[in-house]
Amino acid sequence: MFDSRAGALISERTRVPEAGFYPFWSAFLVGFGALIILTTTLRAPSAGKAPFRGREGATAVLKLILPMLVAVTLMLWLGFYIVTALYLGYFMRTIGNYRWHWVIGTALATPVVLYLTFERFFRVPLEKSDFYVLGILPF
Repeated sequence: MFDSRAGALISERTRVPEAGFYPFWSAFLVGFGALIILTTTLRAPSAGKAPFRGREGATAVLKLILPMLVAVTLMLWLGFYIVTALYLGYFMRTIGNYRWHWVIGTALATPVVLYLTFERFFRVPLEKSDFYVLGILPF
């Protein structure tokens, strides 16, 4: 946020946001949200108690950490978009308990929207899969 504060305004001359506009305000909103969460947590009656106690707490943390490590490792071969679909589908089904039609629909639609947004609109290439190199998939 501090690195991009110089470009946080809209240029008076061109009437378009400067280079640091998006990073500054994005970081500002994340920081503001973090302060709200911190304040709410500290005011809660359970503040100061250990958040993860016993076997259930450790299992809950491992359900989050292990899939993340697997996803990061698989990204080298499967690329960002395929890993996003698998990761999102896993969490929707196992933690969110969503029905299969929602899991499949969302897990397929999200990478397509991300692909169109980043690759086509912003022209920012993200990590591609080995299927891209072989010409099987566009990502």
